[in-house]
Amino acid sequence: MRCVESMPLFDSITDKVRLGKPLPLHWDLILRAATPVTRVAMKRRLRRPVSSVDAHVISFGNITAGGTGKTPAVIERVRSEVALGRRVAVVTRGYGSARVSEPFVVTPEITPAEVCRLVGDEPALIRHHVPECLIVKAARRVDGARLAVEGHGCDVVVLDDAFQHVQLARDENICLIDASNPFGSGHLIPRGILRESLAALKRATEIVLTRCDQAVDLPGLRMTLTEYVPDLPVRETIHAPGSLWNIQSGNVVSLTDVVQTPIVAVSGIGNPEAFQKTLSALGFNVVRALSYRDHAKIPHEALLQPGVIITTEKDAMRISDPPDNVFALEILLKDWNPR
Repeated sequence: MRCVESMPLFDSITDKVRLGKPLPLHWDLILRAATPVTRVAMKRRLRRPVSSVDAHVISFGNITAGGTGKTPAVIERVRSEVALGRRVAVVTRGYGSARVSEPFVVTPEITPAEVCRLVGDEPALIRHHVPECLIVKAARRVDGARLAVEGHGCDVVVLDDAFQHVQLARDENICLIDASNPFGSGHLIPRGILRESLAALKRATEIVLTRCDQAVDLPGLRMTLTEYVPDLPVRETIHAPGSLWNIQSGNVVSLTDVVQTPIVAVSGIGNPEAFQKTLSALGFNVVRALSYRDHAKIPHEALLQPGVIITTEKDAMRISDPPDNVFALEILLKDWNPR
C-alpha cells in the first residue's frame, strides 16, 4: 500500500515523471513547454565567473532530481578525510530548512533536532555520523567555502549537491547516478528528472553508480556512459545495510531480531521504491509501505502502527517524539561485486 501526504493528483504526476511513465497528453505538453527554462538557467550558470579557495574541494552531485543515494557517498568520503587527519567542512544549500543568516556554521552546542531544522536532514545526518566535520549552510557555496577555509582552518571542503553549482572551482567533481533509474524518461526537468543533458557528464572527474544490484539494464547504462564519457572512471556501488537503531533510545538492534516481525516501511525520500526493495532483500516481512514527498516530515499518525516501523536515517533526523517501535536503517555505500 502506498500513502501520499497531500495533493494526490500532483503526487501522481510527479511519480510518473520520476519513474519515466507516460503522462496524460495535456500534462505532457505543459511540462515540455516549460523545459526551455531549465536549459536557459543552466547556460547562464555556466557563463558566470569561477572562484577558488585554498583547500582541496570535492563536489558530490547528480544530473537528476533527487533519489541517487548521495548522502552515504558523502559520509563515506568525509569519514575517510577525517581519518586522515584533515579538517573537513561540508558546505550545503540546506534544502527545506529554516531561514538563517548565511553562511551559517553549525556549532557543537546545537542539538540534533535544531541542526535538522536549521540546515536540513541530510547535513544533520552527516553530522550524526561524522561529528568532527564542520557543517556550513550557504546557498552561495563560494561564501560557505571561504568561511570554512579562512575562518575555521579547513583544508578539505566537500560540496553537497553541487554538480550544477559551477561558480566554485573543485578538484574532484563526482557525479552520482542511480542505476535503478538513471535518467528517468530522458527528458529535462520538469518533463523528466534530468537537471541537464547527458553531455554535462563531461564536467565530472568520476562517476559513481549507486544501487547497481537493483539496475534493470546495467550493461546498457555502461554503454551510455562509454558513449558520453569514455575515459571517465566509473565506480559501481550498492547501498548495503548497516546498523538498525531505535530512534527513541538510540540503541542498536540486530537485523535478525526483527526479520520475522511484520514491518511497516515509512519514508519521505526521493526513491522510496529502492528503500522498500532493500528491506525486502534483507528478508523483512514488509506488510505496508507509506511514502511521502522527499524531505517531508513523517506525520506522527503514520508512526502509530502495530509491529515494527522502519524508516531511513534521513527521515529519522526529522522525527521528533517517536514511539518506541520506530527504527532507522543505516545505509552504507559498498563496492558492487556481483558473483
